[in-house]
Amino acid sequence: MTLPMHQDAAAAAAAVLRRTRMILLLLLLMFSLSSFPSVTAECPEKCLCIEEIFFCHKKGLDRIPDRIPPAIKVLDLSYNEIMDIESLAHLTELETLNLSNNNISELKHGAFANLSKLQSLMLSNNNISELKHGGFANLSELQILYLDNNKIENIETGAFNNLTSLKVLHLDYNNIHKLDLEMFKGLRKLDKLFLDHNMIRHIPPGTIDSLTSLSLLWLDHNPLTCDCNILLFVNVLKKSYPQRDVLWDNDPSCHFPVEMKEKSLKEITKNDFNCTSPDVIVVPENKTVSVGEQLQLSCKVVGDPEPYITWAKDDIDLELGKRVQVFQNNTLIISKVEKTDGGKYKCVASNYLGRKSFEAMVNVNGLAKNGSKTMFRIIRLIIGFSCLFIILANYLIYNGISNIVKNVLLLLFL
Repeated sequence: MTLPMHQDAAAAAAAVLRRTRMILLLLLLMFSLSSFPSVTAECPEKCLCIEEIFFCHKKGLDRIPDRIPPAIKVLDLSYNEIMDIESLAHLTELETLNLSNNNISELKHGAFANLSKLQSLMLSNNNISELKHGGFANLSELQILYLDNNKIENIETGAFNNLTSLKVLHLDYNNIHKLDLEMFKGLRKLDKLFLDHNMIRHIPPGTIDSLTSLSLLWLDHNPLTCDCNILLFVNVLKKSYPQRDVLWDNDPSCHFPVEMKEKSLKEITKNDFNCTSPDVIVVPENKTVSVGEQLQLSCKVVGDPEPYITWAKDDIDLELGKRVQVFQNNTLIISKVEKTDGGKYKCVASNYLGRKSFEAMVNVNGLAKNGSKTMFRIIRLIIGFSCLFIILANYLIYNGISNIVKNVLLLLFL
């Protein structure tokens, strides 16, 4: 029984030896090419090029080289001084792009739009402060995205929307303060998400609901406020991924409130909080206003998590604009009321523990008070001018004016 085992071991050793020789030959080839950069005719100056793989790292480049063949699949431009992303539109076969450790500060709309086959994009260690909608347009094949160690503070809604194949997303070591409810929407294949070492304090309910493939989430080293929203977030993790410890061993902990500082998210329970459904403090009242006036409806509620308030008219959500506004205290104000503004208004308050609504009827009169005053002034002017004309007509009639003129004046003024 031992002989076959020795034979297998010998075969394995021989295979390892062959692989080692191949690696050494490849290294020798790379060394040779680096010594004679003119070996590849299309290879940009200072770069090392091996068929479809171009290495231009640590070459002191301040811009992306122009002479890059369109058929390449791997381009390494890391550890340079590049500031702008340009001259990439023709690289339609590119699968891996490394721009880490440069001086890039902005990702312009459509910067990678022609790189539809790109699978890996590395932008670590740059000066990017904002991710705008459209910055990753047309990258539907992208699977790995590194954005760690930048200065990212703001991520626009929809910045990652079209990254439908994305599996790994690094946003760690940035200055992200808040997470948007729509931030990760559509990333159904995302497997690993790194958000550690940021400034995140709150996690809104529903933030990761669409991440159905998530297996690893790093959240440590954030100043998290442990409240009812965080409790819901933890409960969703446990419910959505019952067979997986998504938080693994990174063990994020509470930073606020003080009495919960350093407490692991895995350990918090409903007994740590007093979570309540929405309750009313001030309800909107029935009102009657006139056209042109201002309508103001108040709605104040309490609850933990803080209830989210919306307004509706006749069971249709209000469209906010310059004339129709909802302020921070959730007061609805409609300026220059129109006749069509009359109807049933509803204030809806909700959090994950419940939902309550409060109604008020608004009647709109045809004329505003200012409109009535204006109409009264007009009527007074008409009466005044009529009296004046009557007096003038009588004067002319009794002072010898002709019968024809008399008749005209009588028709006009009497």
